[in-house]
Amino acid sequence: MIRFAVTALLLSLTAGYVFLHPPENLAIGRGALTRCPATLGPWDGTELSFEDAVVEELHADDVLIRRYQSAGETAWLCIVVHQNRRYGAHDPQLCYESQGYEIERPGRATVADGTPGGLTVNRFVATRRTDQRLVSYWWLTGDLATADAGAFRRAMAVSGALANRSWGAFVRVETAIRDGDRTAAARAADDFAARVAHELPGVMGAIR
Repeated sequence: MIRFAVTALLLSLTAGYVFLHPPENLAIGRGALTRCPATLGPWDGTELSFEDAVVEELHADDVLIRRYQSAGETAWLCIVVHQNRRYGAHDPQLCYESQGYEIERPGRATVADGTPGGLTVNRFVATRRTDQRLVSYWWLTGDLATADAGAFRRAMAVSGALANRSWGAFVRVETAIRDGDRTAAARAADDFAARVAHELPGVMGAIR
């Protein structure tokens, strides 16, 4: 009886502590990423957590994971920032495959982000049972936004050598493929990724 009472007391104290000190959501941005707009044109965002998204082992300095919706379309945004380290230039396809997704049609696409020639991004389709997504991703460091992981790493290395400091961001955009309509998903991805890419230089300016 005493053991039961002690156990109940400890559980009550634990529940009270968790209620008064809820765990911090590390996926909503703590540094520069707090500046990322929750509204991007017609896209309205909702904060998520690591459990709500496809996320690999990050070792990041700042992370933002958010779901956006517009006119029946859904997009997920994941931004991972590293400072003075060379993490981040990984292959997201491996992350999806490790979580049971099948990958198809890896290639590249161009989104109109307002720069001459637009922004080239990597793109593939990820499928797991009824969940099918069009995934776009690229990297950002300094004035460089690129789909080339090698170019990203070299820019980070040069910045670190010249300025003794560097930062880099990995950006991933996913759009839902509904009823097999990849054309609609690509149209939504192009629009949303372009808006994200246009905003990011101002967002990341806080850590330059």
